[in-house]
Amino acid sequence: FPRRLYETDMVVGADNRNQLYSLELQDFKSYRGKQTIGPFSKFTAIVGPNGSGKSNLMDAICFVLGEKANLMRVRKLTDLIHGAPIGKPVANKCHVSMDFIDTNGKHRIYTRRVVHGGCEYSIDNSTVTVQQYNQAMEELKIFIKAKNFLVYQGQVESIAMKNPKERTAMFEEISRSVEFANEYERLKAEMLKAENEAQSNMNKRRGIAAEKKEARLEREEAEKYQQLREELSTKQCTHTLMELFEVERLIKQTEEELEGKQENVNGLVDARKKAEDEQTEKHKEVKKHQKELHKLEKAAAEKEKEVSTKKPIWMQINEEMKHHAKKAEQAVKLLAAAKKMEEKNSQALKNLQEEEKRKKKEKEALKKQLEEEGDSQNLNLSQDQIDEYIRLKKQASGRSGAIDMELQREMKDNEEDHNRIAFEEKKLESLKAQKKTKEEEKSKKENQLRSIDDQIAHTEESIKVAENDVKNADTEVRKAKCEMEKMEHSLKEITIRLQDAQGDTVESEREKKKKEAIENLLRVFPDKVYGRLLDLCTPSHKRFNLAVTKLLQKHMNSIVCDTDTTAREAINYLKEQRYSTETFLPLSVLDVQPINERLRTLKKPHGVKLLYDVIQCPNNTVKKAVQYACGNALVVEDAEGARYLAYGEAGERHKAVALDGTLFNPSGLISGGGTDLKRSAKRWDDAAVKKLKSERTEIVEKITTIRKTRMKEMDIEMKNTNLNGLRTRVEYMKRDKNDWTTRVLPALETSLDIMQAEIDTFGIRINDIKDRMESRKQKIAKLEKDSAVVNDEVFADFCDRIGVADIREYENRDMKFHQEMKAKMLEFDNELDRIKNEIAYMQADERKSKASTEEEKLKALEKSANAKKKEEAKLKKALEGLEEDLSEIQMKIKAKRVDVEEMESELGEFKKAANAASREVTQAEKAMAAYETAISRRRGERHRLLRDAKINQIAIPLSAGSLADVDADDEDDDDGEGTSNGDQNASQVTQEQLKREKKIKINYRMLPEDFKALSNSNEVKKRIEKLLKEIAEAQEHLGKVQAPNLKAGDRLDSVKDSEEKVNAQFENARKKAKKVRTAFEKIKTDRYRRFQGHFEPVAQKIDEIYKQLSRDPSAQAFLGPDNTEEPYLEGIQYNCIAPGKRFRPMDNLSGGEKTVAALALLFAMHARNPSPFFVLDEIDAALDNTNIGKVASYIVDSARANMQLIVISLKEEFYNKADGLVGIHPIPANCTVSGVITVDLTPFKASGHDHSMMDTTNVPPPSER
Repeated sequence: FPRRLYETDMVVGADNRNQLYSLELQDFKSYRGKQTIGPFSKFTAIVGPNGSGKSNLMDAICFVLGEKANLMRVRKLTDLIHGAPIGKPVANKCHVSMDFIDTNGKHRIYTRRVVHGGCEYSIDNSTVTVQQYNQAMEELKIFIKAKNFLVYQGQVESIAMKNPKERTAMFEEISRSVEFANEYERLKAEMLKAENEAQSNMNKRRGIAAEKKEARLEREEAEKYQQLREELSTKQCTHTLMELFEVERLIKQTEEELEGKQENVNGLVDARKKAEDEQTEKHKEVKKHQKELHKLEKAAAEKEKEVSTKKPIWMQINEEMKHHAKKAEQAVKLLAAAKKMEEKNSQALKNLQEEEKRKKKEKEALKKQLEEEGDSQNLNLSQDQIDEYIRLKKQASGRSGAIDMELQREMKDNEEDHNRIAFEEKKLESLKAQKKTKEEEKSKKENQLRSIDDQIAHTEESIKVAENDVKNADTEVRKAKCEMEKMEHSLKEITIRLQDAQGDTVESEREKKKKEAIENLLRVFPDKVYGRLLDLCTPSHKRFNLAVTKLLQKHMNSIVCDTDTTAREAINYLKEQRYSTETFLPLSVLDVQPINERLRTLKKPHGVKLLYDVIQCPNNTVKKAVQYACGNALVVEDAEGARYLAYGEAGERHKAVALDGTLFNPSGLISGGGTDLKRSAKRWDDAAVKKLKSERTEIVEKITTIRKTRMKEMDIEMKNTNLNGLRTRVEYMKRDKNDWTTRVLPALETSLDIMQAEIDTFGIRINDIKDRMESRKQKIAKLEKDSAVVNDEVFADFCDRIGVADIREYENRDMKFHQEMKAKMLEFDNELDRIKNEIAYMQADERKSKASTEEEKLKALEKSANAKKKEEAKLKKALEGLEEDLSEIQMKIKAKRVDVEEMESELGEFKKAANAASREVTQAEKAMAAYETAISRRRGERHRLLRDAKINQIAIPLSAGSLADVDADDEDDDDGEGTSNGDQNASQVTQEQLKREKKIKINYRMLPEDFKALSNSNEVKKRIEKLLKEIAEAQEHLGKVQAPNLKAGDRLDSVKDSEEKVNAQFENARKKAKKVRTAFEKIKTDRYRRFQGHFEPVAQKIDEIYKQLSRDPSAQAFLGPDNTEEPYLEGIQYNCIAPGKRFRPMDNLSGGEKTVAALALLFAMHARNPSPFFVLDEIDAALDNTNIGKVASYIVDSARANMQLIVISLKEEFYNKADGLVGIHPIPANCTVSGVITVDLTPFKASGHDHSMMDTTNVPPPSER
């Protein structure tokens, strides 16, 4: 460490463990370059003038311990680099290293760097993650979040000023019990909710029990009431049957009279029938041709579908054929190579066999030659000497037999091992050659596999592009199909509605000119002319058509526009174009009578409405014109009601119109409906037909546009075919790849592993044999020596007589020849063994079967290719036939469409003739209207009786049909107030309804026979009135009885079901509440234990610490929670009694007393969770000299013994008690640069020197510091 204040470095005691030793800063904030600060003593004070960089040193400590950048007075990490705040960073990185002495006395280096805007962490020069780094800090009991190692500047005052709630939050954060807060609140809410739900279900159980008792009483009352109702129902049924019987008698009588008049119109009906039949026949003919056209279109669609189905298959087969062709080409190459190799092997085998024959001949010749030379080289001994040699040899053999036998055995074993080594080495050479061949084959296969991978990747990329194209096109076509279906469905509905409206109505020349005029006005004056009033509004229901037409008749053809200026311009335009006169309604100048809201509340007569309210107008802009045309006119059900509104009320008269078109003016003028009014009212239907035609034209145009989009469907099929071809190709390539990776290459690798294992085995065997031969060599030498000693003793005299030194000299001459002979023969044997081994290898099955295997593969591929070729030709022929058929069908479709259009034109003419005949029949049938009206009125009366029976639920006995066929809709809106007007009833009942009701056959067996025999209407009326009186009396009696709940039985069953459900819900809620309470109690206990585990030691320790800080045993400090059961929910009270004073609240203490109290709390909290060192930033700022001395004495006497303290202080009374000083001073520069001076005060304390009198003559100039 560059500490130059004294010649002697600071000495840290060997027992000072688990403390901060020193810091190394490089380009960190105001510390330029690399600076080392330390060693730090047990109590170190950091001093220096304001702005010198003391707080930057505090930031350096926080930084190396893992603090966030925003808490170090910078916005981003790169601002920590020296010079960065003024835009002139001296480097692109900086770091702070902490040298920490652990509990074992070992120095550990913790480093944090800023590099490229981020942080790097290392421990002992080994890079670690931030999590590992923080874990290492926590192992040292340094907790960044809890800040248990640091007290910031001003934090002492803030702690003193905290309210009880803030103290609780501080303890929650330090004890980390706040981690349970969210789960605590959630479970508490769930527990309260579950308990409330359980209580609610308990209340439901009580309510259900009371409801069950009430339901039983209601069921008993309902049974008594039902009996009275049944008696009344019987009388009502009899009354209804009497009236129905009379009505049906009158209907039958009138129908018999009508039959006599029917013959007069039969001729006209026949003529109409003939015209209609001709129309029907032509219509059938048109339908027939349309059906044929549809059939042809369907056949064309089926052909197109068949083509689109088979074409992808054909293209897929083409792809498969290409793939088979490539594989066949590869198989041909492999077969050629295999055959070439087979021919080469065959030739080599032939050469080896010839060589073997030649070697055998050479061996026989050599053997014969050696035998002849052996005979010529025998020694010339006499027969006696030979006999003696043999006798002595036997004698020597007898004496050294065991030695000779063992020697011969060892010699034989040695020779066998020698031959075995030669054999093993030849096999090893052959095996290595086979392994090399396999390795070359494996390398070739791997290269081919890489090529397949490249092809697969390229093809899959093409597939992705093709799939995107197909997907986009398919989405467009599918959308077009959906639109086409909707348009066709709409066209079908419009066509049916037009047919129901009598088809195309023939327009007169005048109507065409008027239509042309309004269309031109809408085109010339867009957004100014809105159209005819007839086209801009419609009655809300058909039954209002006559009434609306009557009142709007003179304005129905009026043209609505925005202003009178537009109206004048439009009139000039019509004059220029020679159109007929038109009436305009300019909205800007219309004098509209306001709606009288009181008229909407009228109750009498029944069904009265404002005419304006029964007209629908989608365009809000033109509602003013509708209101102008309607005024405050009223519409009512019948003429009597209209008359009442016009003349009935004294002083109040209103314009009123009945539904049949009869208009009553307040002035007394009355006008009826008539044929002209009905014809005018029909114009509402004509307007609807006109709108339908316009919609039909628009839909046909849209369908034509959509069909063009659907033409892309064939492109999609072609793209799908290509896509399927690509997928097939990839599938085959992947199949080949899978075969090579799972079977071929593993087989080669296995074979290579086996060969390598065999090679390794050969080496081991050869070495073993050589080791045996080497050990055997010494044994043979010893045995030869022992045998020679015996032979020398036996043959001593014999050798002297024949003149040889020893018997071996004689035998060697003979044995040498034999050994040479044996060596030459062995050489031939070895050569023959080698040739035999090579021949055996060349004749191996795997060498022979390679070509046949490849040939079989090629045949299989050719067979498969031929099958695919036939299938492709067959499909191609079928496709060509289908395309020809499709072309022929499309030509037929064109011709058939022309025929259909011509026939539809003829059908229009037939329709005109049929409509004319129908009008003639209508005129003739007017004469029969009176009879039909009477029948209709009586049928309406019958309908009313049946409807009333259905509504009042009177069970009429029927022989056929059902009252369900009686339609009660669209009938009286008078809440039961019927009308006796039969015409009106009949007009409101549709013919379809009457036909259905005609099927209803009533059984009159309940009626008395004397009533059935009555034919006088007056007598019938008297009988009915008598029965009505009885019914009234029964109803009066029933009305006095309070109506019970007739569904009481169902209610009782429902209550029982509810009781079971509520019981189940209560039990579930109870169990749930218990489960949630258990979970809540657990989290509550965990939170309490964690909070109390930190709070309790602090509360117990704080009084002792406060006494020590105050240096007075009378001082008292108390820390207590407001809520002892759950202290974290409420505040924590902190009170101190200063020495010599009475109890006062914390707010009333002096600044120094507050600071001492806050320090006591801080030291107590630190004592609960102590870090190895404690950094205090200017805690003496608010202390006077007396309190400074007390705090300093406490630190020296008590705190320093248990922890290492680093204090930033500006007061000499405080820092003169430190063990060492770190002086921070500014160095002049463009930006703040801090210099460091480190002073160890322990020598001065030991010598008793006055700190204030320290000699500073050796202090170097700033440049050296």
